[in-house]
Amino acid sequence: MSEAMTTSILSDLVAGPKSPATYKVIRSEAEGFLAENGIPSKKHELWKYTNIKRLFDNGLHFVSDKCSISNSKVSGLEITWSDDEKLIGSSGIHSKEAHAALNTALFGKAMVVRVKKGTHLEEELVLNQVVDLLENEFAATRLFIVLEENASLKCQYHFLGSGAESSLLNHTTEVLVGKNARLELNFVQEVGRGNLMTTTEVSCERDTNFTTNCIQLSGKLIRNNLNIRLKGENVETHLNGFYMINSNELFDNHTHVDHLVPHCDSNETYRGILSGNATGVFNGKVFVHRDAQKTNGYQSNNNILLSDEATMNSKPELEIYADDVRCSHGSTTGQLDEEAVFYLRARGLDEFGATALLLTAFASEVLNSISNEELRAILEEKIQAKLKEMHA
Repeated sequence: MSEAMTTSILSDLVAGPKSPATYKVIRSEAEGFLAENGIPSKKHELWKYTNIKRLFDNGLHFVSDKCSISNSKVSGLEITWSDDEKLIGSSGIHSKEAHAALNTALFGKAMVVRVKKGTHLEEELVLNQVVDLLENEFAATRLFIVLEENASLKCQYHFLGSGAESSLLNHTTEVLVGKNARLELNFVQEVGRGNLMTTTEVSCERDTNFTTNCIQLSGKLIRNNLNIRLKGENVETHLNGFYMINSNELFDNHTHVDHLVPHCDSNETYRGILSGNATGVFNGKVFVHRDAQKTNGYQSNNNILLSDEATMNSKPELEIYADDVRCSHGSTTGQLDEEAVFYLRARGLDEFGATALLLTAFASEVLNSISNEELRAILEEKIQAKLKEMHA
Protein backbone atom coordinates (compact mmCIF):
# COMPACT_ATOMS: atom_id res chain seq x y z
CA MET A 1 0.00 0.00 0.00
CA SER A 2 1.34 3.43 -0.93
CA GLU A 3 1.96 6.46 1.26
CA ALA A 4 -0.97 8.10 -0.51
CA MET A 5 -3.20 5.26 0.65
CA THR A 6 -2.05 5.77 4.25
CA THR A 7 -2.84 9.46 3.95
CA SER A 8 -6.25 8.47 2.64
CA ILE A 9 -6.89 6.13 5.59
CA LEU A 10 -6.09 8.90 8.05
CA SER A 11 -7.70 11.79 6.17
CA ASP A 12 -10.91 9.81 5.80
CA LEU A 13 -10.98 9.50 9.58
CA VAL A 14 -9.81 12.98 10.55
CA ALA A 15 -11.04 16.36 9.43
CA GLY A 16 -7.99 18.63 9.65
CA PRO A 17 -4.51 17.57 10.82
CA LYS A 18 -4.13 13.81 10.72
CA SER A 19 -2.42 13.65 14.14
CA PRO A 20 -1.21 15.86 17.00
CA ALA A 21 2.29 17.32 16.75
CA THR A 22 3.73 15.09 19.49
CA TYR A 23 5.21 11.57 19.13
CA LYS A 24 6.62 12.37 15.70
CA VAL A 25 8.90 9.32 15.51
CA ILE A 26 6.41 6.64 16.51
CA ARG A 27 3.62 8.25 14.50
CA SER A 28 5.87 8.14 11.45
CA GLU A 29 6.65 4.47 12.12
CA ALA A 30 2.94 3.72 12.59
CA GLU A 31 2.02 5.44 9.35
CA GLY A 32 4.73 3.48 7.58
CA PHE A 33 3.24 0.24 8.89
CA LEU A 34 -0.20 1.29 7.68
CA ALA A 35 1.26 2.16 4.28
CA GLU A 36 2.69 -1.36 4.06
CA ASN A 37 -0.24 -3.31 5.48
CA GLY A 38 -3.43 -1.24 5.54
CA ILE A 39 -6.48 -2.14 7.63
CA PRO A 40 -6.86 -5.94 7.78
CA SER A 41 -9.88 -7.57 6.17
CA LYS A 42 -11.35 -11.05 6.40
CA LYS A 43 -8.82 -12.10 3.77
CA HIS A 44 -6.13 -11.87 6.47
CA GLU A 45 -5.75 -15.15 8.39
CA LEU A 46 -5.87 -13.53 11.83
CA TRP A 47 -9.05 -11.62 10.91
CA LYS A 48 -10.96 -14.16 8.84
CA TYR A 49 -13.89 -14.33 11.27
CA THR A 50 -13.99 -10.66 12.23
CA ASN A 51 -14.80 -8.02 9.64
CA ILE A 52 -13.60 -4.86 11.37
CA LYS A 53 -12.76 -3.27 8.01
CA ARG A 54 -16.43 -2.81 7.15
CA LEU A 55 -16.68 -0.13 9.85
CA PHE A 56 -13.95 1.88 8.13
CA ASP A 57 -15.49 1.29 4.72
CA ASN A 58 -18.79 2.68 6.03
CA GLY A 59 -17.21 6.07 6.75
CA LEU A 60 -15.88 6.33 10.30
CA HIS A 61 -14.68 9.75 11.40
CA PHE A 62 -12.25 10.40 14.23
CA VAL A 63 -13.26 12.29 17.39
CA SER A 64 -10.59 13.32 19.88
CA ASP A 65 -12.67 14.64 22.79
CA LYS A 66 -14.61 11.52 23.78
CA CYS A 67 -13.92 8.34 25.74
CA SER A 68 -11.39 9.83 28.16
CA ILE A 69 -10.09 7.67 31.02
CA SER A 70 -10.91 8.53 34.64
CA ASN A 71 -9.20 7.05 37.69
CA SER A 72 -9.71 6.49 41.38
CA LYS A 73 -7.36 8.15 43.87
CA VAL A 74 -4.71 5.80 45.18
CA SER A 75 -2.19 7.03 47.72
CA GLY A 76 1.43 6.59 46.62
CA LEU A 77 0.57 6.06 42.95
CA GLU A 78 1.86 8.38 40.24
CA ILE A 79 -0.61 9.07 37.41
CA THR A 80 0.20 11.55 34.66
CA TRP A 81 -0.92 12.42 31.15
CA SER A 82 2.26 12.07 29.16
CA ASP A 83 3.64 12.96 25.76
CA ASP A 84 7.05 11.39 26.47
CA GLU A 85 8.08 9.71 23.25
CA LYS A 86 10.89 7.81 24.98
CA LEU A 87 8.24 5.91 26.96
CA ILE A 88 5.04 5.73 24.90
CA GLY A 89 5.49 3.36 21.98
CA SER A 90 8.65 1.81 23.38
CA SER A 91 7.07 -1.65 23.04
CA GLY A 92 7.09 -1.21 19.25
CA ILE A 93 3.58 -2.68 18.96
CA HIS A 94 2.65 0.01 16.42
CA SER A 95 5.08 -1.64 13.99
CA LYS A 96 3.51 -5.08 14.42
CA GLU A 97 -0.29 -4.70 14.39
CA ALA A 98 -2.45 -2.48 12.20
CA HIS A 99 -4.89 -1.31 14.85
CA ALA A 100 -2.09 -0.47 17.27
CA ALA A 101 -0.54 1.48 14.41
CA LEU A 102 -3.80 3.31 13.76
CA ASN A 103 -4.09 4.07 17.48
CA THR A 104 -0.54 5.42 17.51
CA ALA A 105 -1.19 7.64 14.51
CA LEU A 106 -4.22 9.29 16.11
CA PHE A 107 -4.32 9.21 19.91
CA GLY A 108 -3.69 12.34 22.00
CA LYS A 109 -1.83 12.11 25.29
CA ALA A 110 -1.51 8.78 27.08
CA MET A 111 -2.39 8.09 30.68
CA VAL A 112 0.74 6.82 32.43
CA VAL A 113 0.44 4.82 35.65
CA ARG A 114 3.76 4.38 37.44
CA VAL A 115 4.53 2.44 40.61
CA LYS A 116 7.90 3.41 42.02
CA LYS A 117 10.62 0.93 43.00
CA GLY A 118 9.81 -1.05 46.13
CA THR A 119 6.24 0.33 46.41
CA HIS A 120 3.51 -2.15 47.32
CA LEU A 121 0.07 -0.55 47.07
CA GLU A 122 -2.72 -1.72 49.34
CA GLU A 123 -5.48 0.14 47.45
CA GLU A 124 -6.67 -1.11 44.07
CA LEU A 125 -6.60 1.29 41.15
CA VAL A 126 -9.90 1.57 39.25
CA LEU A 127 -9.89 3.06 35.75
CA ASN A 128 -13.15 3.79 33.94
CA GLN A 129 -13.64 4.55 30.28
CA VAL A 130 -17.18 5.48 29.26
CA VAL A 131 -17.78 4.61 25.61
CA ASP A 132 -20.51 6.94 24.36
CA LEU A 133 -19.77 7.30 20.66
CA LEU A 134 -22.36 8.27 18.07
CA GLU A 135 -22.97 6.71 14.67
CA ASN A 136 -19.76 6.31 12.62
CA GLU A 137 -17.56 7.88 15.31
CA PHE A 138 -14.07 6.50 15.95
CA ALA A 139 -11.91 7.25 19.00
CA ALA A 140 -8.42 6.21 20.11
CA THR A 141 -7.13 6.08 23.70
CA ARG A 142 -3.86 4.98 25.26
CA LEU A 143 -2.68 3.66 28.64
CA PHE A 144 0.85 2.92 29.81
CA ILE A 145 1.51 1.00 33.05
CA VAL A 146 5.02 0.88 34.51
CA LEU A 147 5.95 -1.19 37.56
CA GLU A 148 9.48 -0.50 38.66
CA GLU A 149 11.62 -3.12 40.41
CA ASN A 150 10.01 -4.89 43.39
CA ALA A 151 6.70 -3.01 43.04
CA SER A 152 3.13 -4.34 43.06
CA LEU A 153 -0.26 -3.13 41.80
CA LYS A 154 -3.79 -4.38 41.33
CA CYS A 155 -5.79 -2.57 38.68
CA GLN A 156 -9.31 -2.71 37.22
CA TYR A 157 -10.04 -1.26 33.81
CA HIS A 158 -13.74 -0.89 32.95
CA PHE A 159 -15.01 -0.20 29.44
CA LEU A 160 -18.56 1.06 30.02
CA GLY A 161 -21.30 2.64 27.95
CA SER A 162 -23.55 2.10 24.99
CA GLY A 163 -21.88 3.30 21.83
CA ALA A 164 -23.70 3.25 18.51
CA GLU A 165 -23.52 0.07 16.41
CA SER A 166 -21.41 1.78 13.75
CA SER A 167 -18.95 3.36 16.24
CA LEU A 168 -15.53 2.03 17.24
CA LEU A 169 -13.21 2.61 20.20
CA ASN A 170 -9.59 1.63 19.57
CA HIS A 171 -7.63 1.30 22.82
CA THR A 172 -3.97 0.34 23.32
CA THR A 173 -2.35 -0.58 26.64
CA GLU A 174 1.41 -0.96 27.05
CA VAL A 175 2.72 -2.60 30.22
CA LEU A 176 6.25 -2.85 31.60
CA VAL A 177 6.63 -5.18 34.60
CA GLY A 178 10.02 -4.62 36.22
CA LYS A 179 12.19 -7.14 38.06
CA ASN A 180 10.48 -8.92 40.95
CA ALA A 181 7.26 -6.94 40.42
CA ARG A 182 3.66 -8.18 40.62
CA LEU A 183 0.69 -6.93 38.59
CA GLU A 184 -2.93 -8.04 38.45
CA LEU A 185 -4.77 -6.33 35.59
CA ASN A 186 -8.51 -6.93 35.27
CA PHE A 187 -10.45 -5.78 32.19
CA VAL A 188 -14.26 -5.60 32.24
CA GLN A 189 -15.88 -4.91 28.88
CA GLU A 190 -19.51 -3.74 28.72
CA VAL A 191 -20.04 -1.47 25.73
CA GLY A 192 -23.68 -2.16 24.89
CA ARG A 193 -24.10 -2.20 21.11
CA GLY A 194 -20.79 -0.46 20.41
CA ASN A 195 -17.63 -1.91 18.87
CA LEU A 196 -14.38 -2.22 20.80
CA MET A 197 -10.86 -3.04 19.64
CA THR A 198 -8.11 -3.43 22.26
CA THR A 199 -4.41 -4.16 21.98
CA THR A 200 -2.44 -5.02 25.12
CA GLU A 201 1.34 -5.40 24.92
CA VAL A 202 3.08 -6.69 28.06
CA SER A 203 6.82 -7.02 28.74
CA CYS A 204 7.93 -9.00 31.83
CA GLU A 205 11.43 -8.81 33.33
CA ARG A 206 12.90 -11.58 35.50
CA ASP A 207 11.20 -12.89 38.68
CA THR A 208 7.89 -11.18 37.90
CA ASN A 209 4.30 -12.31 38.36
CA PHE A 210 1.68 -11.03 35.92
CA THR A 211 -2.02 -11.91 35.93
CA THR A 212 -4.68 -10.58 33.58
CA ASN A 213 -8.39 -11.40 33.63
CA CYS A 214 -10.66 -10.19 30.83
CA ILE A 215 -14.44 -10.38 31.38
CA GLN A 216 -16.51 -9.62 28.27
CA LEU A 217 -20.21 -9.03 28.83
CA SER A 218 -21.60 -6.88 26.00
CA GLY A 219 -20.66 -5.34 22.67
CA LYS A 220 -21.70 -5.63 19.04
CA LEU A 221 -18.13 -6.58 18.16
CA ILE A 222 -15.17 -6.94 20.51
CA ARG A 223 -11.65 -7.79 19.37
CA ASN A 224 -8.90 -8.22 21.98
CA ASN A 225 -5.25 -8.70 21.02
CA LEU A 226 -3.08 -9.68 23.99
CA ASN A 227 0.68 -10.10 23.54
CA ILE A 228 3.04 -11.06 26.37
CA ARG A 229 6.82 -11.21 26.13
CA LEU A 230 8.67 -13.12 28.85
CA LYS A 231 12.06 -11.43 28.71
CA GLY A 232 13.61 -12.54 32.01
CA GLU A 233 13.89 -15.89 33.76
CA ASN A 234 11.52 -17.11 36.51
CA VAL A 235 8.47 -15.26 35.19
CA GLU A 236 4.99 -16.54 36.03
CA THR A 237 2.05 -15.35 33.92
CA HIS A 238 -1.68 -16.08 34.09
CA LEU A 239 -4.01 -15.16 31.20
CA ASN A 240 -7.69 -15.67 31.89
CA GLY A 241 -10.77 -14.71 29.92
CA PHE A 242 -14.51 -15.21 30.23
CA TYR A 243 -17.02 -14.11 27.60
CA MET A 244 -20.81 -14.26 27.31
CA ILE A 245 -22.03 -13.75 23.77
CA ASN A 246 -25.69 -13.29 22.85
CA SER A 247 -27.50 -12.92 19.52
CA ASN A 248 -25.70 -10.88 16.83
CA GLU A 249 -22.64 -10.31 19.05
CA LEU A 250 -19.13 -11.31 17.99
CA PHE A 251 -16.27 -11.53 20.50
CA ASP A 252 -12.80 -12.34 19.21
CA ASN A 253 -9.81 -13.03 21.49
CA HIS A 254 -6.28 -13.40 20.12
CA THR A 255 -3.41 -14.08 22.54
CA HIS A 256 0.30 -14.54 21.92
CA VAL A 257 2.79 -15.55 24.62
CA ASP A 258 6.47 -15.31 23.69
CA HIS A 259 8.77 -17.47 25.84
CA LEU A 260 12.16 -15.93 25.09
CA VAL A 261 14.28 -17.29 27.99
CA PRO A 262 14.42 -20.39 30.23
CA HIS A 263 12.51 -21.19 33.42
CA CYS A 264 9.21 -19.38 32.79
CA ASP A 265 5.58 -20.45 33.21
CA SER A 266 2.50 -19.34 31.30
CA ASN A 267 -1.00 -20.47 32.21
CA GLU A 268 -3.96 -19.58 30.02
CA THR A 269 -7.66 -20.33 30.57
CA TYR A 270 -10.44 -18.86 28.41
CA ARG A 271 -14.07 -19.88 28.79
CA GLY A 272 -17.17 -18.79 26.93
CA ILE A 273 -20.97 -19.10 26.92
CA LEU A 274 -22.71 -18.48 23.58
CA SER A 275 -26.41 -18.12 22.82
CA GLY A 276 -28.66 -17.22 19.88
CA ASN A 277 -26.68 -16.70 16.69
CA ALA A 278 -23.62 -15.41 18.53
CA THR A 279 -20.10 -15.90 17.18
CA GLY A 280 -17.00 -16.46 19.26
CA VAL A 281 -13.34 -16.62 18.24
CA PHE A 282 -10.35 -17.75 20.26
CA ASN A 283 -6.86 -17.95 18.80
CA GLY A 284 -4.14 -18.49 21.39
CA LYS A 285 -0.50 -19.07 20.54
CA VAL A 286 2.36 -20.05 22.84
CA PHE A 287 5.71 -19.54 21.13
CA VAL A 288 8.71 -21.19 22.81
CA HIS A 289 12.02 -19.94 21.41
CA ARG A 290 15.11 -22.11 21.08
CA ASP A 291 16.76 -20.72 24.23
CA ALA A 292 13.64 -21.05 26.37
CA GLN A 293 14.45 -24.40 27.99
CA LYS A 294 12.53 -25.54 31.10
CA THR A 295 9.39 -23.77 29.87
CA ASN A 296 5.99 -24.69 31.28
CA GLY A 297 3.13 -23.60 29.04
CA TYR A 298 -0.54 -24.45 29.56
CA GLN A 299 -3.44 -23.32 27.40
CA SER A 300 -7.14 -24.18 27.54
CA ASN A 301 -10.27 -22.92 25.79
CA ASN A 302 -13.67 -24.31 26.78
CA ASN A 303 -17.05 -23.21 25.45
CA ILE A 304 -20.71 -23.99 26.04
CA LEU A 305 -23.28 -23.41 23.27
CA LEU A 306 -26.84 -22.72 24.42
CA SER A 307 -28.32 -22.81 20.90
CA ASP A 308 -27.83 -24.63 17.63
CA GLU A 309 -27.19 -21.34 15.82
CA ALA A 310 -24.23 -20.19 17.96
CA THR A 311 -20.76 -20.62 16.44
CA MET A 312 -17.37 -20.96 18.13
CA ASN A 313 -14.08 -20.88 16.24
CA SER A 314 -11.27 -22.07 18.51
CA LYS A 315 -7.62 -22.50 17.59
CA PRO A 316 -5.10 -23.03 20.41
CA GLU A 317 -1.55 -23.28 19.10
CA LEU A 318 1.90 -24.29 20.32
CA GLU A 319 5.09 -23.49 18.41
CA ILE A 320 8.10 -24.97 20.19
CA TYR A 321 11.78 -24.80 19.28
CA ALA A 322 13.24 -25.86 22.65
CA ASP A 323 13.55 -29.55 23.56
CA ASP A 324 13.18 -29.49 27.36
CA VAL A 325 9.67 -28.15 27.94
CA ARG A 326 6.30 -29.12 29.36
CA CYS A 327 3.53 -27.64 27.23
CA SER A 328 -0.07 -28.57 26.53
CA HIS A 329 -3.14 -27.09 24.94
CA GLY A 330 -6.74 -28.08 24.48
CA SER A 331 -10.14 -26.89 23.34
CA THR A 332 -13.70 -28.12 23.90
CA THR A 333 -17.01 -26.83 22.58
CA GLY A 334 -20.30 -28.45 23.49
CA GLN A 335 -23.65 -28.14 25.23
CA LEU A 336 -24.68 -28.39 28.86
CA ASP A 337 -24.74 -31.85 30.40
CA GLU A 338 -28.41 -32.83 30.25
CA GLU A 339 -27.97 -35.34 33.07
CA ALA A 340 -26.56 -32.63 35.34
CA VAL A 341 -29.52 -30.36 34.53
CA PHE A 342 -31.94 -33.23 35.22
CA TYR A 343 -30.20 -33.98 38.53
CA LEU A 344 -30.58 -30.38 39.74
CA ARG A 345 -34.21 -30.13 38.58
CA ALA A 346 -35.00 -33.33 40.45
CA ARG A 347 -33.86 -31.51 43.60
CA GLY A 348 -36.27 -28.63 43.22
CA LEU A 349 -34.62 -26.15 40.84
CA ASP A 350 -36.50 -24.93 37.79
CA GLU A 351 -34.88 -25.13 34.35
CA PHE A 352 -33.35 -21.67 34.50
CA GLY A 353 -32.10 -22.16 38.06
CA ALA A 354 -30.40 -25.43 37.17
CA THR A 355 -28.87 -23.99 34.00
CA ALA A 356 -27.68 -20.82 35.77
CA LEU A 357 -26.07 -22.83 38.58
CA LEU A 358 -24.09 -24.98 36.15
CA LEU A 359 -23.03 -22.04 33.98
CA THR A 360 -21.95 -19.97 36.98
CA ALA A 361 -19.81 -22.88 38.13
CA PHE A 362 -18.37 -23.06 34.60
CA ALA A 363 -17.38 -19.39 34.80
CA SER A 364 -15.94 -19.67 38.31
CA GLU A 365 -12.52 -20.98 37.20
CA VAL A 366 -11.87 -17.62 35.56
CA LEU A 367 -13.69 -15.44 38.11
CA ASN A 368 -11.81 -17.03 41.00
CA SER A 369 -8.58 -15.67 39.50
CA ILE A 370 -9.79 -12.17 40.40
CA SER A 371 -8.51 -11.41 43.89
CA ASN A 372 -11.01 -8.61 44.64
CA GLU A 373 -14.03 -10.27 46.27
CA GLU A 374 -16.29 -7.27 45.71
CA LEU A 375 -15.52 -7.21 41.99
CA ARG A 376 -16.12 -10.96 41.76
CA ALA A 377 -19.53 -10.57 43.41
CA ILE A 378 -20.50 -7.74 41.05
CA LEU A 379 -19.47 -9.78 38.02
CA GLU A 380 -21.41 -12.82 39.23
CA GLU A 381 -24.54 -10.63 39.44
CA LYS A 382 -23.93 -9.32 35.94
CA ILE A 383 -23.47 -12.85 34.63
CA GLN A 384 -26.75 -13.90 36.24
CA ALA A 385 -28.49 -10.93 34.59
CA LYS A 386 -27.12 -11.81 31.16
CA LEU A 387 -28.08 -15.45 31.63
CA LYS A 388 -31.68 -14.28 32.15
CA GLU A 389 -31.39 -12.22 28.98
CA MET A 390 -30.13 -15.26 27.07
CA HIS A 391 -32.86 -17.46 28.54
CA ALA A 392 -35.69 -15.05 27.68
